[in-house]
Amino acid sequence: ALKYRNFRLWFSGQIVSLIGTWMQATAQGFLLYELTGSPVMLGLAGFSSGIPIWLFSLFSGMVSDRFPRKKVIMITQASMMVLGFTLAVLAFTNLVQPWHIVVLAFLLGTANAFDAPARQSFVVDMVPREELTNAIALNSSVFNLGTIIGPSIAGVVYALLGPAWCFTINGITFIPVLVALFLMNVPHRIP
Repeated sequence: ALKYRNFRLWFSGQIVSLIGTWMQATAQGFLLYELTGSPVMLGLAGFSSGIPIWLFSLFSGMVSDRFPRKKVIMITQASMMVLGFTLAVLAFTNLVQPWHIVVLAFLLGTANAFDAPARQSFVVDMVPREELTNAIALNSSVFNLGTIIGPSIAGVVYALLGPAWCFTINGITFIPVLVALFLMNVPHRIP
């Protein structure tokens, strides 16, 4: 699958972005616990980020099937970047409150609810059918790599520089994905 330019662009952008996403998820939990000392608030933030998938999954799957996936992903990735930078600004200015984190977690979960089905089905648009198994396996490996590396880096950055830098780095990691998507020439798909 890596012999196809579109997939190479996607693969390299996803590696960077998923590490940033997991950095934010980890730092967000640390920060919320620092602010409140409450395990209940951690649960509420986790619920807030997860409930949009349950609420919007049928609708988001329909959006992924009926609209150009590349555009859907660009919109969701740009939204997630803005949310990361918003949390960074709140943390840098010491204005961040627990409710900010919960609301931003819900908004991030909403963006992710629309991003996930489009992202997973986008592989079909980038490689021919005979390379699909390899592309799906590589896509899964990138996700798993992000879940390992992202929290590790977040712990180091959080300890050395603070949570705002974790959120800033996450925001920056969306840029390679957006650039990769912009550079792709994906054939028009009939919904």
